[in-house]
Amino acid sequence: MSAENIILLTREGWQQLCGGEFAAVAEWPVLDAPTLVVTDFEEAPLASYRFDNGKTAYAVPMIEKRARSEGVIDGLAHIISHRLQAVRSGFQTFHTVVPLEFWQRLQQWATQQRDHCILISLGTLLESGVRPGHARVLRLGRSLHFYSHSSAGFFYVSANAIGGTDADLFAAVRVLAGVARAEIDRGIAGSIEWGSLLTADPEQDMRLIGHWNQTAKLAAFAMPAATWRTATGPVSSVLPALLERLGFRAGLNSPLARVAWLSERLVAGVAGGTAAVALGLFGLSFYVNGEADQKRLVAAASLRQIAPMEARVKAANAMPTPAGFAPVVEFAHKLGDGLRYDPVPMLGLLREASGAGMRIQRLRLETGGSKDRAFVIDGVSDTNGVAGVAYLLSHLRDAGWSAQAVNPQDAAPGAFSYRLTANAVAQN
Repeated sequence: MSAENIILLTREGWQQLCGGEFAAVAEWPVLDAPTLVVTDFEEAPLASYRFDNGKTAYAVPMIEKRARSEGVIDGLAHIISHRLQAVRSGFQTFHTVVPLEFWQRLQQWATQQRDHCILISLGTLLESGVRPGHARVLRLGRSLHFYSHSSAGFFYVSANAIGGTDADLFAAVRVLAGVARAEIDRGIAGSIEWGSLLTADPEQDMRLIGHWNQTAKLAAFAMPAATWRTATGPVSSVLPALLERLGFRAGLNSPLARVAWLSERLVAGVAGGTAAVALGLFGLSFYVNGEADQKRLVAAASLRQIAPMEARVKAANAMPTPAGFAPVVEFAHKLGDGLRYDPVPMLGLLREASGAGMRIQRLRLETGGSKDRAFVIDGVSDTNGVAGVAYLLSHLRDAGWSAQAVNPQDAAPGAFSYRLTANAVAQN
C-alpha cells in the first residue's frame, strides 16, 4: 500500500507522518487526503491461542470465550483474526481483542471521511510477510512485540519497559529474549527483523538490537527506516517499509472502502495509460484517413473505367434477337430449366430443410413436358407436426420452389405430400 500519508493512533495520541513532516494532530481529525491509519487500538490485547478441538468457522466465539475466562476482557469486544491455521483436530489463531465501543467509533469515523482512509492494525504489521522459520520484533513506545512462525505454528509474546531509558529497555529485551528462547529452538532459523514504528532516537534502536544479539540465540537485523522532520529534531519509522508490503486485504475496512481506496491509487496510472492510448489512436486516425483517401481515389478511377462497359452491355441487351438465333435461345433456356430439376441438388435441399422427427420417404420427378415438370415429395412428420412441415415449406420457398399439397399416398399420422415446381426466373 502507498504510504504517502500516515497517521499513528496510540495512547500517546494521533501522530501524522506526511510530506516529510511529523506532527501531532487533534483527536478524530477531518482528513483532507487519502490516509493509512495504523493503530494498536490503545494497547488492545494481542495473543496467539491454540485450540485442540473445534473448527475454524467457530474461531471468533471460541477466542472471545477464552479471553473472557482469562480476564483479558470484561465488556463487549470485537475479535480481529490476523492469522488462522488448522492444526491436527483443532486450529491456532493470532488475533487482537478490541473493545467494541472503540472499534465502532473508529469505523464510524473512517466512513465519515471525505477522502478514504484504510485502518491497519499492529497485529497485521507484525505478521504480514513473516514466512515459516522467521520472526519479527516491533517496538512501539516502551512496548516490544515478538511474533514468529515456525513448524509448531504461531508464537507471540510482548514485554513492556518501565521507562524509556536504555537500562529500562534493555531489561525488557532480556525478558523478551528469555521467553522467546524456547520458540526459537523449536524452528526459528531464519532472520529476525527489528524495527520501531516511531522513535526520536534511532541510535537507541541499534543499541537494543545489539543487546538482543548478545542475549538471544538468534541475531536480529534492523529494518529500513524513513526519517521525518519535526520542530525538535528528526524522527524515524519503519512504517513505510512495512506498509509497502501489505496487500489489498490488509485493511480492516469494508470491502467497498478498500476497493475505493485502490481505485484512487490507480487513478494516476490509468490517466497516464489513457493519454498514451489516446495519442496512439490520434496518430492511427491520420494513417487510416490517408489510406481511406487512397482507396477512394482508386475506386473512383475504377468506376470511370466500368461506366463505358456498362453502357455497351445495356445497349447490347436492348438490341433485338437476330433472325435465326431464336431456336438457340430456346434451347439454352431448356438446358437451364433442366438443371433446376436435377434430383441430386433437390435431395440435398430436402435434407437441409428436414428437421428432427421428419422423414422424406419418396422423391419423384414428373416429366409431362417442358412446362409440366415437377417434383413430388412424400414424407412423414413424427414429432414436429405442423411446425416441422411449415419450416420445410418455408425453406423450399426461399430456395425458389412453389409447393402445392396433394393427397398423400401414406395413411400414417403426420403423412404429407407436395408437388414442387420451380419459380420462373426473370430474363433480361
